[in-house]
Amino acid sequence: MSEHPSVNASPHDPQSIQRMFNAIAPTYDMLNHLLSFGLDIRWRKRAIRSLEEKRGGAILDIAAGSGDLSLEALKLSPSYLVATDFAETMLQVFQKKLRGQRHSQIVNLVACDALSLPFADESFDATMVAFGIRNFADRIKSLREMRRVLKPRGLSLILELSAPKAPFVSQLYKVYSRVMLPLLGKIISKHNNAYAYLPDSIAKFPDQHEFRRLMEEAGFAEIHIMPLTFGAATIYLGRK
Repeated sequence: MSEHPSVNASPHDPQSIQRMFNAIAPTYDMLNHLLSFGLDIRWRKRAIRSLEEKRGGAILDIAAGSGDLSLEALKLSPSYLVATDFAETMLQVFQKKLRGQRHSQIVNLVACDALSLPFADESFDATMVAFGIRNFADRIKSLREMRRVLKPRGLSLILELSAPKAPFVSQLYKVYSRVMLPLLGKIISKHNNAYAYLPDSIAKFPDQHEFRRLMEEAGFAEIHIMPLTFGAATIYLGRK
C-alpha cells in the first residue's frame, strides 16, 4: 500500500519517518498487500509497463523500500538497476529478497536521501519512485534531482496513492482509510499508530493538476497522468 507508511511521523520530519521505516520493515510487505487488497501488486506491474521504451537501460529506484518495484523492473532487463532508500533496515529486507533472484547481480542497493542523490548528472535512462514522494520533505527538490540524473529524453515514473473522487467510492475510501486501515496496521505491525498517518498524507498530497504543475516547474515535459482503480492510485510519467 505504501512504500512509506508511517508511525508517528510527519512528512516534514524526515528523521521520524526514517525511524518508522526501520521499525516497520519486518511486517511491511504483508501490510502493503493486505491493506490494498493486493492492488499494490497490480499497480506496480502497470507502472513498470509504462517504462517499456527504456528496456535494457539503466534504472534508478528512489525510496525503493523493500524492493517490490525494483524486482518488477527487472522484467525490463535493465543494464543495471540502483535502488536507494534512507531506511537501511528496509534495504536489508530487499537484500534478502534478492537472494536467488535472476539478474540480482545487476542490482546495487544504496542508502541515501532522495533530496540529494549521490549520482552524476545524466546517469540513468529512467528513474522511479512508488508510494514515497508524498513523504519527501521537499517534493520539488526531489523532482529536480530525478530530472538531473536522467539522460536526455529519459523518463521519470512516479506511482503514488491518491484519494478517489467518485462520490460513492470516495465515501467508502474515507471510512476504510480512517477507521479500518489504522486499526489493521496497529494489529499487524505492533505499532500503536501504524498507518494512522497514511490517510492524512494522501489527503495533503497535491491533486493531479497541482502535481503536474510541480513536475513542469521541475523541468519535466510530455507529462502523462494515469489514474488507477477509481483514482486510488495514480501514475505520473514525465520526460527530460
